[in-house]
Order: sequence, then structure tokens, then C-alpha cells
Amino acid sequence: MVNPWSIHSRTSCHPANQPMAARFLNGPGLLSKSPHWSGYIIKAMFSLCMVESEADEVNLHGVTSLGLKQALDFAYTGQILLEPGVIQDVLAAGSHLQLLELLSLCSHYLIEELNSFNYLDLYKLADLFNLTLLENAVIGFLVKHLSELLKSHPEEVLALPYCLLREVFKSDRLTSLSEEQIWQLAVRWLEHNCRYQYLDELLQYVRFGLMDVDTLHTVALTHPLVQASETATALINEALAYHQSVYAQPVWQTARTKPRFQSDTLYIIGGKKREVCKVKELRYFNPVDQENVHIAGIANWSELAPMPVGRSHHCVAVMGDFLFVAGGEAEHSTGRTCAVRTVCRYDPRTNSWAEIAPMKNCREHFVLGAVDEYLYAVGGRNELRQVLPTVERYCPKKNKWTFVQSFDRSLSCHAGYVVDGLLWISGGVTNTAQYQNRLMVYDPKQNKWLSRSPMPQRRVYHSMAAVQRKLYVLGGNDLDYNNDRILVRHIDSYSIDADQWTRCSFNMLTGQNESGVAVHNGRIYLVGGYSIWTNEPLACIQVLDVSKEGKEEVFYGPTLPFASNGIAACFLPAPYFTCPNLQTLQVPHHRIGTM
Repeated sequence: MVNPWSIHSRTSCHPANQPMAARFLNGPGLLSKSPHWSGYIIKAMFSLCMVESEADEVNLHGVTSLGLKQALDFAYTGQILLEPGVIQDVLAAGSHLQLLELLSLCSHYLIEELNSFNYLDLYKLADLFNLTLLENAVIGFLVKHLSELLKSHPEEVLALPYCLLREVFKSDRLTSLSEEQIWQLAVRWLEHNCRYQYLDELLQYVRFGLMDVDTLHTVALTHPLVQASETATALINEALAYHQSVYAQPVWQTARTKPRFQSDTLYIIGGKKREVCKVKELRYFNPVDQENVHIAGIANWSELAPMPVGRSHHCVAVMGDFLFVAGGEAEHSTGRTCAVRTVCRYDPRTNSWAEIAPMKNCREHFVLGAVDEYLYAVGGRNELRQVLPTVERYCPKKNKWTFVQSFDRSLSCHAGYVVDGLLWISGGVTNTAQYQNRLMVYDPKQNKWLSRSPMPQRRVYHSMAAVQRKLYVLGGNDLDYNNDRILVRHIDSYSIDADQWTRCSFNMLTGQNESGVAVHNGRIYLVGGYSIWTNEPLACIQVLDVSKEGKEEVFYGPTLPFASNGIAACFLPAPYFTCPNLQTLQVPHHRIGTM
């Protein structure tokens, strides 16, 4: 019987790892002895009516005997010892025979060896053998270390192939260089070996909208390369037009104006604490700001530019990576506090605030939502503490607020959230002090409010959020039979598709009123608030994880730097200018079982 594993080299005097054609003999035992082998090669060669299926002998061009032996051993045993001296032979054999598991193992092995001396060679291997995992790892390595490599190995950076440099420039995570430095690198790379054929395409990935106007005029627009290219000139003019339309920037965002960032993180804005009436600070959670992260880690919160005026019981919305803060209760020079109509916008690219057009009504305890290219402010109380039925809409292009369809009744202390272009409103209290369990939805296209199935329980001062087309209402309070306020710890979920409410099997760990709320990766963050048990503001963050159905849980997240109610929260890209390597928010917490 012919041994199906016998390997023959075309030229026996060549060393085993010399590139040449290898061959093996085809036999019936090959189909039965190895599931690895039959799973990849037999399907490809011997089961598709290819010429190899009838051949007694198959030539494998470009595969060495050493590489083929290693591949066959892996196909038979599922194990392999990878070493630098054989890796290319193994890759050639694995690629030729389409042993995907083997190629994956090789990719992981090479990723572990990736460093500043071999990244370009490994990229060439990835390109040669179509190793997507390794290719992405090299791109990620360059994105993270480009600034260092420009200082230590500038010639190697200038020798990068175009397709690799393009992917690096496209990355949102390229934060080790400013956009002006990225532009300068692009110019150096283009001028190196006269690669001007790539000019128009490469400059598409320079985010000129992130460069300031003076730099665009003095550095970019006057550069000979730009002046020689209509496409490049158009890109600069596009960025200048973006800067001139200050108010419309949130709805004019493109890939060339989007800030580069490492990851999203939790932001908290404003609020009311004991010793200070109104808070103006903007803070973000920075888990790598210190060596050890603790649950009560006040030092984990880093400050950014404060709002122009401190406020509480305000609302926030995110549009085009800009943060809008509207209304709320502020302190006047007379010492009196009341609702305000002012609105300001935070630009994370410059860490600065700008005042925009004020709302038509002063509002506190209201809802603000971003739908398409507009902001909507719903209900609330005005400066005279009158409950409002009005709804108004902000257009960034015009920097103007206009009234739209009002509620059928006055409403404040309600909750709201935007899902799929619709604004949902739940609960609240009317001007006659009637607590509500209603659920309403506003359709901007029809300019109409529609009623949906009511909540199982009345709620005011609560929060609402959405995950996977389900609305969740959390916290707040209701009235008992004696008309006394009671905390609501139950969590109710609403199926948008079925128009049906369900009481969740898990509860909040403690009641929270007047809290901020934010959603990220299937988790709902309930931030700060007020306890009617203690009549004190809260410093806790409760996290509701509903990312996996049937495995939902509630736990405590990081502690706020101070107890505060009337605080607002959201997720935004982490500020790379203060923490360039900030990783995705990892919340330290107590699980329910350990409370």
C-alpha cells in the first residue's frame, strides 16, 4: 500500500527549507486518518472535481518540504511548534493548503513578536499570505507608536507602503500626533521618492477640519503640493467653510472633521451639592489616571473646561460629537435661583464652550433629545415654577429655536429618550400635581404626539434609557395611599415592537431620583441623584447591564467626586490631549451578590 504521507522534493540536493515545489502521493487513507486534513484540503482539492482528485501525485509549487511536513503534522495532530526559522515555510504551506487554523496560530505567534524593528517585515508577510489578523495588528501597532517611530526610525516610517500608511491615517485612534503633524508627515512621505501619484487620495485621510484656521491658511493652503492639486485645494476650502459655519458644525460632520479618539468614556456635567449651590465643572472618568483604580476613586475623575455658568436639573444631548447643555436651574447675582433658557455647546476638539441661541422658554426638570439634525426641548418648569406644555426645536444651521406641537397637558419631572428617530416621554407631573404613568412618543416627521401603553406604575423624577429596542424606566418616586412620596426601586422595560411593558426580575440597589443617565455598550448608567429616604444627594453610580438577555444585573460603578442631584451625564470620546492611551471604560463595581 502506498504511504500517503511520503514527501518527495524535486531536487534532493536543496536544503529542506529552500523554496521549491513539494509533492505528496494521493491515497485512500488520506480521507480517513485526519479530520483536520479532510476538513481543509480534501474539500479544496479532492472533492470539487479538480484535476488533483484523479492524480496519483500532486505538485505543490512554492511550498518547501519542511513547510509541508509541518503542515501535515499539524493537520494530523492539531499541534505545531512554531519557531522563527520555520514560520515562513509553515505560512507558505498553510496558505497553499488553506489550513485556516494553522494560519490563525501563525498570526497570533507573529503578533506576539511584533515590535518596532520587525513591524514592516510582518506587514509584508501579512500582505503576502492574506493574514488579516496580523495586518490589523501591525496597523494598530503603528497607530499607537507612530510618534515614537518618527523620532527613533524616521526613515522606516517614510518607507511605509502606501496601503499601510493609508490605513494608519484612516484610524480614529491615531492620537499620538496632532492633525498638523499628520499633515506634515503626509507631505514628507509624498516628497520621499516622489510619490505624488498618491497625493489626492492620501490627503483625503488628513482631517483638515481639526486644524485651526490660521494653520489652514498659512501652512496648508499655500503649500506647493496643495496649489498644484484641485482636489487638495478643495479639501482645504471645505475645512475653512466648516470653521466659518460655527453653529452648523454638529450637522456638518464628516470623516474629515470627526475627532480622533481612543475610546468613549463617561462624562458628568453640573449638578447641585451641599456646600456649592450649582456646579459648573465638566468631568470625565479616567481609569488610567492613577496606578490603582478603587471603587471610591475620586481621583479617577479628571476636570475639563467648566461651563460658563453653574447649573443643576439641566439637560444634555450629544450631536455630531458636540455636547449641548440646555436650561436648568442657575443662581442669579441676587442670590435667587430659578430656571434659565441659556444653552451652551462643548467642543471636545478644543476643550472649549460656546454660547448658542437660548430657548424660547426657561426650563428645568425637562427633557432634551437629539433627533436627526435637531434638538427638542420638552416640557419642564419655567422661572416662575409654572409647568409647561410647550415643545421647541433647535436648528443648528440657523442657530434658532422654534415651537413645534405641544403636549396635550403641562408636564415636568418626566423622563425621555430618543430611539430610531422618535422621542419617547414617560411619567412626570402635571400643573395640577397629578403623577403620570403615561408613555408618549413624538414623531418629528408628522409633528405629532402619539400615546402608547402606560407604565405599570406612576413615576416622577425618574430616568429612561433604551437598549436593543427596549425602553427601561428606572428610579423616581410615586405616591402611596396617604399621598406620601415613596421610592420606586422596580425597573420596568417596554418593548417598542410589541407595545408592551414588563416588570424586570431585578431591582435597583437603592432608590435614585433626579439622576443623570447615560448608555454605552448595553449598559445603563444612573448617575448621582437624590434620596428621599435620607433627604441627601447621592454620590453613587448604579449600572444596569442588559447587554445579555437572561443575564441582566445591577451593580455599583465608580463613586462620583461629590454627592450631587440634578446632575447630567453622557458618553463622549475620551480627551486624547490629556490621556492619549485611555482604554474603554472599565467600571470597578460591587456585584449584587456581594452587596
